[in-house]
Amino acid sequence: MPDGVVKIAREVVRYTILSHRWSDEEISFTDVQTGILHDKALTSGRKKLEDFLDHSRNEYGIELGWADTCCIDKTSSSELDESIRSMFRWYEKSSVCLVHLGETHTFEDLEHDVWFTRGWTLQELLAPKRIRFYNTDWVAQVTEIPLPNLKTRRFGIRAFRPGAWDVDRRMAWAANRHVTRGEDVAYSLMGVFDVSIITAYGEGQDRAFCRLIEAIMMAGGSPSILNW
Repeated sequence: MPDGVVKIAREVVRYTILSHRWSDEEISFTDVQTGILHDKALTSGRKKLEDFLDHSRNEYGIELGWADTCCIDKTSSSELDESIRSMFRWYEKSSVCLVHLGETHTFEDLEHDVWFTRGWTLQELLAPKRIRFYNTDWVAQVTEIPLPNLKTRRFGIRAFRPGAWDVDRRMAWAANRHVTRGEDVAYSLMGVFDVSIITAYGEGQDRAFCRLIEAIMMAGGSPSILNW
């Protein structure tokens, strides 16, 4: 396909993107590729994926949906590395981000949902231009984020812009979030600060975080990093 056609397609193709907390029953890339998805029992992971696609189609008229559990080949280290470094941009380019809060049943449960404590979901909260929350039963709870850094300005431009400034304040946003693998403390913040470092699982949390700080400083990081 000619490069010009590819460029136009990327600019006009609309897709939704899923933000969620992983469970032990997620649909994997291999499940989709091998075609055994249709033979699988209706696990919680499969139901979540199907509900996500149904809402994308029925509420927004969008046929294409992206979910990290089944759209990334995690057996390929190069694809995993590229995906991690591209994640913020993928969420930013989506038409709408659908957030599934698996532990939220009522509006009162919202602030206690574990989704708000995970490291990776910070950029999934900040990056999209349009975001909508759903409770565990896929009932819409919140349609707009009531914080200045998360609101949409005119013409679809978000108030939040990724970059190497306000480092201390942005680090504070991430301070109480948790990740499964220590290195993800650093990797999950690349998009927030608009920097890119190669992923190297096994290097340890401290080394990964030092490389992140170095990348932020090299990108012209603000002096506020010293306050943090």
